[in-house]
Amino acid sequence: MASDQAEIDGTDVRDAVYHTLSVQEKSIATLQDAEAVAEITQVAEVISEEDGRVVFSGIGKSGDVGKKISSTFNSIGVSSHFIHPVEALHGDLGALSAEDVVVLISNSGNTDEMVELLQFLRSFDATTVAITSDPESKLGTRADYHINTKIEEEGAVVELVPMASATVTMVIGDCIANALMADRDFSKQEYGHFHPGGTIGKRLLLTVEDLLHKNIPKTRPADTLAQVALKISEGGKGIAVVQDDEDCVKGIVTDGDIRRLIESGTDLHNVEAEEVMITDPITTSVDIAAIRALEVIEENNISQLVVTDDSDRFLGVVHIHDIMERGLTT
Repeated sequence: MASDQAEIDGTDVRDAVYHTLSVQEKSIATLQDAEAVAEITQVAEVISEEDGRVVFSGIGKSGDVGKKISSTFNSIGVSSHFIHPVEALHGDLGALSAEDVVVLISNSGNTDEMVELLQFLRSFDATTVAITSDPESKLGTRADYHINTKIEEEGAVVELVPMASATVTMVIGDCIANALMADRDFSKQEYGHFHPGGTIGKRLLLTVEDLLHKNIPKTRPADTLAQVALKISEGGKGIAVVQDDEDCVKGIVTDGDIRRLIESGTDLHNVEAEEVMITDPITTSVDIAAIRALEVIEENNISQLVVTDDSDRFLGVVHIHDIMERGLTT
C-alpha cells in the first residue's frame, strides 16, 4: 500500500500525501508507550504544583507550536505566555520568576539560542522542561524535566521541513492541557468564562434568564378569546399565558390557535380562554442554557417556551427568534 512506503521521491503527489499521513500517524502512536506517558504526566503534575506561569519558548516552527500550546493553556485558565529566546536574552528575562515553569521546545535539543537561554534560566531558579527528540541533547540532559518526542523522520518530501515533530509537540501540549483540566475538574462553564465573546461563550454561558421576555400581558381563564387576541398582539411573542390569581401557569393560547379558531367559525367574543387553552405547555426554568432551550423548542416544533419558577409561577417567555438572534444554532 502507498501509505506503508518509507520513502518518497517527491514526484508523486498522491504518494506524498499517503506518506505524510503514515509518518504522522506512527509518530503520534509512538507517544502511547508507558515511558512517554510517564514523562508527559510528570510534567503536568509539576505544572499543577507550581504557583507561577507556564512560559513557552522556541525558534521557527518550534516557536509557532509553543505559541499555540500557550494559547490553549490560557483558554483553560492556566496562565501562560510565549517568550522568544533571543528577546529573552536581550531584556525579556525580567518577565520570568522562580515560580514559573519554562518549556523549551527544540527538535534537536541543541539549538544554540535555546541552550543559551537555558543557561541563563538557572539564575532565576525557574523549573525547566525540554521537549526534544533527543534525550542526550544539551537541552535533554540539562533541563529539569524532559519529554522525548521520539521523532525519527519528519515525513516531508524535503526531510528538513518540520512536520511530524511539530505535530507531536502539539499533541504533547494537548495531553498536558487535558491532564491539567482533569486534575482541576475544569468544567464547560469555566471554559466559557475564558471565552465570553463569540459563539463558544454564548453556547456555554448564555442562559434563558438573559433572553427572558417578561412583558407578556396576564391572561385570566375567563378572558374571552377576543381579549386574548389583543393580549397576544400586545405581548409581541405570539402567545398568551393563562394564569390564576397566584400567577401560576394554567395554560397557553397561541396566535396559531386563534387563527385556527377563526377559520373554524368560532365566535371569539363568546368563548373563554380556559375552554381552548393548552393545559400542559412545555415550560423551563431561567437557569438552563439558552442552547438547551433552543433544542427543546426545535424538538417539539414550537416557537417559544414558557418560563416558570419552582412553584410554577410565570416569569416570562423565551422565543426562538431571541435565541437565534444571538447567533446560536443547534
